[in-house]
Amino acid sequence: MSFFKKVLGTVGIGAAKVDAILEYNQIAPGEEISGTVKIVGGKIEQEINKIDLNVVCNYTVEKENDDGESVTINKNHTLAKYHINESFTISPSEEKLIPFAFDLALEAPITVGQSRTWLTTNLDIDMALDKSDKDFIHVTPTELQQAVIDSLEELGFKLYESDCEGIESASFSRLPFVQELEFKTISGDFHGRFDEVEIVFFNRGEQLEVIFEIDRKAKGLMGFFAEALDLDESNARLVVTEDDIEDLEDHIYTILEANS
Repeated sequence: MSFFKKVLGTVGIGAAKVDAILEYNQIAPGEEISGTVKIVGGKIEQEINKIDLNVVCNYTVEKENDDGESVTINKNHTLAKYHINESFTISPSEEKLIPFAFDLALEAPITVGQSRTWLTTNLDIDMALDKSDKDFIHVTPTELQQAVIDSLEELGFKLYESDCEGIESASFSRLPFVQELEFKTISGDFHGRFDEVEIVFFNRGEQLEVIFEIDRKAKGLMGFFAEALDLDESNARLVVTEDDIEDLEDHIYTILEANS
């Protein structure tokens, strides 16, 4: 091996390449992420110390700048870390396949709106620049989450926006953000009665906690003042299990009716 090739390898030129090949890229929270890490040797022999796989998602935080204006800051959060602590030597042009499997975090936000979740794969290479790979994961709703969304749609609501918004540390969430799903009425008994209904999911294993923020439509002068003071908003909580799915639409209807 020439000295020139060795120098290039330390700065990433002609170094080993890594690619994570996912078995499935549509995964619900709590389900297994599985696949194979493919490493292809470069132009020189290199020592691989370990392989790091991280599941990352994005969220936003609203802050005030020096002029008192609200600005949006984009941030990332690591949902899970998985390490393949296997050191080995990769020869020039050699191909090595290493399987992996671990669970997607229950708190992973659904891929909707601006929410994105991805898997980063990083090769820890001895005496050289590390090589990495990025693969997007489409996070689908769990059975219970989908049941809530379907029930709202049956009641005449349509999902029109979703944001992962930063929060101050709170006992009810292990994440620095919550994902809000915002629904508007397009038909049904509640059409014209609400501006919007926002929900937040908290997956608790076999239970799903749902927080509703119900924004009633302002009516008349008193309604205008109530809306200006945010008095037209009310909150409700619902815990859903698999046994509740059959009557879930009725449960949600009762909550909305009580807050209309």
